[in-house]
Amino acid sequence: MNVRRSMLVFAALVAVLGLSTVSWAGGKNLSFMPAKDNPKATGTINLSNDKLKIQAEGLKPDSVYTVWFVNMKPKKDQAGAGSSPFMFKTDSQGKGTYDTALAESPAGKWSTIMVVLHPSGDPMDMKSMVPAFSAMIGKSDK
Repeated sequence: MNVRRSMLVFAALVAVLGLSTVSWAGGKNLSFMPAKDNPKATGTINLSNDKLKIQAEGLKPDSVYTVWFVNMKPKKDQAGAGSSPFMFKTDSQGKGTYDTALAESPAGKWSTIMVVLHPSGDPMDMKSMVPAFSAMIGKSDK
């Protein structure tokens, strides 16, 4: 009887793990967190193994933003999300969309997606960039 119960527990665990993998592969909607200097920012962030889609509003109109995968621990590390220059531009109403394919899954590698404003309009200008919003990828999503 213990063997039978162990087999049932094992089967349930495999099913749960399988659903988690399918769920990640289909994409996760992440919680949108506006930066303190940009409290009106809202939107949706959907992340899967091979795609990232961001739809945002409440941003600075006609402005350039870039999208990054970031880790803060054990040391700060970042990489552009998608294809260089990792950017999108907002329209005259402060709405913007970023939709990109990913070369590799971010699962287990990155903790945060961060979107930054480039006030100069140059996505290569890393000195004057300002945080706009972010989303935690989360340990359960890895």
